[in-house]
Amino acid sequence: MVGVLKIIQVFLLASVKYVITFPFALLIGLNFIQTLVAVTLGGIAGFFFFYYLSGFAIRKFHIAKTFLRRHTPRSIRIKFRQLLNWRKKVTGERVFSRRNRIIVSFRAKFGLLGIVALSPVILSIPIGAFLLNKYYSKHKMAKPYMVLSILSWTAVFVAFAMIFPHLMK
Repeated sequence: MVGVLKIIQVFLLASVKYVITFPFALLIGLNFIQTLVAVTLGGIAGFFFFYYLSGFAIRKFHIAKTFLRRHTPRSIRIKFRQLLNWRKKVTGERVFSRRNRIIVSFRAKFGLLGIVALSPVILSIPIGAFLLNKYYSKHKMAKPYMVLSILSWTAVFVAFAMIFPHLMK
């Protein structure tokens, strides 16, 4: 029973923070095959869960924003817009926030393949799934690329474990 709980724990951890799960699973006493299966399936299942959850959240946010825009009095919308755009220049030039600059530069530098390659190890599975759904949901290869990325990172971890077996004991 304890082994099953450990596998479930590794599965759930892999669905959120993939990169730390492989060493963690070996550290808590799972054998190599159990670790490999739980981490790989957890990463893939976590990606699909967060991909569809973020799509649902994005749609609901859009519906709520549209509803608020339609049913809020014009005077309140104007005051709110003035509050949000207090840094906006008189000429009407758009002012980008720090967050927008980071997102735009990340997307311009790395694009789809960068998000896919970096999600399991740097960004985390939920953030990568959200970014894929937000910016590349129409791209028909986005989901297969992410699954391939998770499988590739699993292969990297397996290769590392085979090259340095003394670290895995």
